[in-house]
This record gives sequence, C-alpha cells and structure tokens, in this order.
Amino acid sequence: MRLPSESQNTVTVWRSTQLTPNHGHSAMMGVFGMLALALMVFVLRQTSTDLRWVGIERFVKVGFWGTNVGLPLMLTMSLFPSGVLKFWDVVQHGYWHARSLDYTGSERSRLIEWLRLPGDLIFILFGALPLAIASINGWLGVRLYHTSLLTPKLNWPIRLTNATVSAPYFQD
Repeated sequence: MRLPSESQNTVTVWRSTQLTPNHGHSAMMGVFGMLALALMVFVLRQTSTDLRWVGIERFVKVGFWGTNVGLPLMLTMSLFPSGVLKFWDVVQHGYWHARSLDYTGSERSRLIEWLRLPGDLIFILFGALPLAIASINGWLGVRLYHTSLLTPKLNWPIRLTNATVSAPYFQD
C-alpha cells in the first residue's frame, strides 16, 4: 500500500476548502459565462432592427455592469476569504476540524456566508435579470418582425364604393 505524498495531501486540502467554489465560480462564470453573454449580445444585435436595438441596448448595458460588478463582489467578499480562513484552520487544527460543525457553525463562518448576499443580489438583479429581459425583447422583436412579413399590409379603413370597411368590424 502506497501512502500519499505531502504534495498530494496539500492538493486535497486546497480542493476541500471554499477555494474550490471560488475557483469554480470565477472560472465558469468569469470566462465561459461572459463568453456566452457576449455571444448572446452579438446575436441580439444581429437579429434586431436599429429601432428595436435602442430599447434592448439599455438592458444590455445594465446587465454588463451587473455581472461584472456582482461576480467580483461575490468572490472577494465571501468565497475567497472563507477559503483562506478555512485553509488556515486546516493548517492549525487539521482537516477534520475544518469540516466539523464547530467550524462551519461558527459566527465568523456564518458572517462570511451572509457577506456573499450583496454580490449575489447585484449579479441577479442588475446582471441576469436585465439580460433575460433583453433576450426576451430581442426574441419578441424577431417574432414580430417575421410575422409582419407574413401578414398582408392593408391600410385600414379601406374605402370601397358605397361602404367603409373598418378593422375588425364591417360596417355599411
């Protein structure tokens, strides 16, 4: 039976602290999520008319700043500090203590969990929600544009010889 080396133990400890969610959030949303949002904005711009884009662009600007402010706040106020403190607790008391209820239920741990809330709220309210509204507006704009191409364009009311036709009712 082979015992794990010191470097393998260090990697295990680093992966088992809050530094792992910190890395996961920053890597997945910070890189791939922002690329997906950039692609979404590119497609919205290409499929929207200039007049429709003016209304969509306001939501995109707010969403851009909401995601780019909310994610760093989430990382710096909660995930990174809790990861460093948990790693320090592992070094001082051992891995078992950092995973126990004594550590996770402490006041400091609870405070750091609640410090994540401002970043999450900014990310959701000023980032995700405006971008969702922008994408819905873009989808509705494309849908309305394509359905307007399929319907005949009639100027109402249509004047006939002795009758006037008004939409949606017919009158003599």
